[in-house]
Amino acid sequence: MLHQSEPARLGRFQILERLGRGAQGEVYLAEDTRLTRRVAIKTIRLSSRDPAEQSRRVFALLEEARIVSHLAHPGIVTLYDAGEEAGLPYLVFEYVEGSTLAARLREAKRLEPVEAAEIAIQVLKAVGYAHAKGVVHRDIKPGNIMLAAGIARVMDFGIAQVLSARPAADDPFTGAPAYLAPEYIAEGEYTAASDVFAVGMLLYEMLTGRPAILGGNTFETLHRQVTEDFALPSSLAADIDERLDALVMQAIAKSPQARFPTAAALENALYLYLNPEPTGVADEGGEKQATLQFLLRRMRHKSDFPALSSMIGAVNRAANSETERVSELSNSILKDFALTNKLLKLVNAAFYGQFSGTISTVSRAVVILGFENVRQVAVTLALFEHLQNKSQAAQLREEILASYFAGLLGRELVNQAGIRDGEEAFICALFHSLGKLVTAYYLHEEFHEICRLQRAQGLDEARASAQVLGITFEDLGIGVGAAWHFPDRLLQSMRRVTDAKVKRPTSAEEHLQAVADLAAELCTCLREPDGERRPARIASLAARYESLGITSPILHTVVRNAAAELVRDAAMFGVSPAGSELVASLSEARRPSRREPDEGGDPLPGAGSQTGMAQDPATVAAPVTASGSAQRSAILYAGIQDITNSLVGECELNDILRMILETMYRGVGFTRVLLCVRDPASNSLKARLGFGADVDQILRRGFHVPLAPSRDAFHAAISNGADIFIENVDDERIRDPIPDWYRRLVPARSLALFPLMVKGKPVGLFYGDCDQAGALRFDPAELNLLKTLRNQAVLAMRQRAVKGEG
Repeated sequence: MLHQSEPARLGRFQILERLGRGAQGEVYLAEDTRLTRRVAIKTIRLSSRDPAEQSRRVFALLEEARIVSHLAHPGIVTLYDAGEEAGLPYLVFEYVEGSTLAARLREAKRLEPVEAAEIAIQVLKAVGYAHAKGVVHRDIKPGNIMLAAGIARVMDFGIAQVLSARPAADDPFTGAPAYLAPEYIAEGEYTAASDVFAVGMLLYEMLTGRPAILGGNTFETLHRQVTEDFALPSSLAADIDERLDALVMQAIAKSPQARFPTAAALENALYLYLNPEPTGVADEGGEKQATLQFLLRRMRHKSDFPALSSMIGAVNRAANSETERVSELSNSILKDFALTNKLLKLVNAAFYGQFSGTISTVSRAVVILGFENVRQVAVTLALFEHLQNKSQAAQLREEILASYFAGLLGRELVNQAGIRDGEEAFICALFHSLGKLVTAYYLHEEFHEICRLQRAQGLDEARASAQVLGITFEDLGIGVGAAWHFPDRLLQSMRRVTDAKVKRPTSAEEHLQAVADLAAELCTCLREPDGERRPARIASLAARYESLGITSPILHTVVRNAAAELVRDAAMFGVSPAGSELVASLSEARRPSRREPDEGGDPLPGAGSQTGMAQDPATVAAPVTASGSAQRSAILYAGIQDITNSLVGECELNDILRMILETMYRGVGFTRVLLCVRDPASNSLKARLGFGADVDQILRRGFHVPLAPSRDAFHAAISNGADIFIENVDDERIRDPIPDWYRRLVPARSLALFPLMVKGKPVGLFYGDCDQAGALRFDPAELNLLKTLRNQAVLAMRQRAVKGEG
């Protein structure tokens, strides 16, 4: 509720409600009328009554805001804009749904050491990033840490200061007294070390449930902060050990020189506290383990590691699931919108000519291309998306292309043998050289030294990597794979086959290991600059792997087919073949060798020359993001066309319903969508499938819409066959019709219901929501498209009922 004295509008921003009030100003929830999005606006109160001085301070504030607006980090709440209205300066921030750390501490009193350390690490990542950009925060406290979806995000960088700037002599203190560093209180100087102190005080409060210093007023707090010793955290909480005690006390040392030198140093110390180094290992094993742990720490500290390992882990878990694995895979991919768009662009470029219309959903891509094929593309895209570095771009491009090419070779090898493990062979061969790939990215200098030793001393890859790293690429890759929770079958395939003559495999695991090893050897052979030796090397490999049914002509066919796919796919991964040594080498290998007969096979075609393939991948439009009415309508329309094509085919009912649900999810931008179908046993519409945030947990807990008569919005929809849209479940006018079971299960504040009716009776329900109130608004065209999707679901149910499917 807004007071009469509070502004109803600031520039183009319509004020909706006050979210909070602080020492320096108010925070409002507002609507950006130009971009139609919710934002948080913080107004800044100015103490000076001198117009000239006030003008100077406003200018300084806006200048700082311009600098801070360049901070782009997942742990920082984004500053969108800054302005002034009738002498009132304000800052416009991204609006984040969630609760503050202050609210979490009020509820929990104190946090467990592991949770507190993990939150502090996330805060330090954001603060360290800002310091690297030359900006200090100046106001780190629980109220400025937002906890959203398990991630800690730092707010209020809008009152930060450039590191090189000196405060004016008469500037008042800024920031919460309990978190201000002694040097700032005594000398007025705020540095990066002062932010480290504030994070240390934040950690102290999370661990103990109280600030390190308590004073009766601001002056007393500031005085005690400078003059009094802090009590050990363990004296206030028994579960804090001496190692954590020491970390916290070093972070909040009175002297900046006695603290951790940087935010990254404190972050690293906390990480080692949570992940202690192993002890009591033999010398050789200890050296290997030390290298592996060092690499894993470096990977953890780079922002791409969590995203990469999370994506690959999720895709692998979906692949191993026996139930609803297609939904799990689709949901894992859909959580990353950029990955979704790239995947659909790639499969359309590769397969466009074979089908009527584009593939517009991940679900249909799975139906058409197969589960394993889509999994393969998703994992590869994850590698290409995250293992990129401008300073190492050329070398990384070659190593990533080589890993992908090895995967293609592995798939072709089993396909030529008539075995159905093609996609699994692709994954195994792709990751066979994982140790080499991550070393090239994370240990760049060491990687170049290994390459130098191979060239200068003629060492093989295993000996050179062991000499430099203390561990071979093979063992390093397996260690990383274990940290990424790779299944045992995949880890085994990463082992090299050392037999001079490979024995006939006695199990599927041994066969995949042999194929992955052969693919890696073949890839290495083809990367050699001496093309004259290639036919002899290939013949030697054929003889060594003869037990797999391999011959030289087969290997030449495998190379041609895999090379054609590599050339075709490289551009779609954002890697230009121009200037690539690997692609140049494969251009030679594509030509039938004079020493090896072609066995009737054609020379490898160039990109886009295979039958049924789009001649110009750029002509296949990538899906657009769900922002803006025209873009939403485009996604919805493409999905309708896709589903129409599936309806006239032999697609199963569940696949069609999944496509419809995914189209709604991507096209509208719902937080989550669910499909509920009639369950006679419980006399309810039970959620069977969904996409979006926490949907797996909601499905496990049981989202049931009772069919028994009741006076709520859900029953009104299914009893009358009416589409219902609710902008705010907390609105006084609609609060009562929202059932208690729903409020307990789902955190959403706006929702949409599309009942599925057959002969006047409810057989299902499409449910969509947004966590933010007022976010679901549809123009007439969008509404018609959504109703068309609902009607397609009813038509599919009727068709399959006639055919006896359900």
